[in-house]
Amino acid sequence: MKKLKKVLCLAMAAVLITSAGCAAGTAASTPASAAGPSTKKVLKVAMECAYAPFNWTQTTDANNAMKIADSNEYCNGYDVQMAKKIADSIGYDLEIYKTEWTGIPAAISSGKIDAGVCGMTVNSERKKAFDFTDPYYLADFVVLTKKDGKYANATSVADLDGASCTSQQSTAWYDLLPQIPNAKIQPAIADVPTMLVALSTGKCEVETANKPTGLAAVKADPTLKMIVFEGDKGFKIDAEQTHVAVAVKKGNDDLRQKINTALAGISEDDRNKMMEDAITNQK
Repeated sequence: MKKLKKVLCLAMAAVLITSAGCAAGTAASTPASAAGPSTKKVLKVAMECAYAPFNWTQTTDANNAMKIADSNEYCNGYDVQMAKKIADSIGYDLEIYKTEWTGIPAAISSGKIDAGVCGMTVNSERKKAFDFTDPYYLADFVVLTKKDGKYANATSVADLDGASCTSQQSTAWYDLLPQIPNAKIQPAIADVPTMLVALSTGKCEVETANKPTGLAAVKADPTLKMIVFEGDKGFKIDAEQTHVAVAVKKGNDDLRQKINTALAGISEDDRNKMMEDAITNQK
């Protein structure tokens, strides 16, 4: 009888130990399974990741950079931080797709990506292809030249007379060049880094850009100079050409309105601080 009681006690102890172990195992695995994949919608955004200070590529997540989709690299810059704020505000997860400048319009129109947050300014031709949100930045136009160059002391567009000049393709910047008297206009250049190399190595004398790009350029290369023309001494432009806005597929009013609501909640001070940080942190 004593032996039977002992056997029963041992059996019960084994059951209790096994049950406790199973319970512990279940408790440990619950958080992982409970977390599961995100159920949020995804905002797929295209940008060059080569257009400082709006966006650039880096190898780490330093300074709150964002992983580039299908890549081991990261993207950072003003556009990245703005896209994060927008996505957080509308309750979406964010994915960034590195896309060549000339490929962004097709990516938007085809629906491959949802939006271009890429430092793009508004013009009549682009408005035919896709819809724009309210501006998330206002970018004045400037001239870049060599500090020791022929046009370093220019104070007006007229002073650029005869300059060999170029800028990035498919931009409002390149469209400004015919306003330079007797301009020697060279073919447009695919991206900003290549454009700036052309200027620093003397392949051209003058380039046009927007002010943030100019500030980033002279910070990266002290041999360059940014010139801001005052009042009527500058280029003749439509005010809309300074509007940097998010581009979405034609007719996607739901997303456009959501983004506009998000932008309305971002103060001018916050926008300026984001640009200052982008210029400081640029790669």
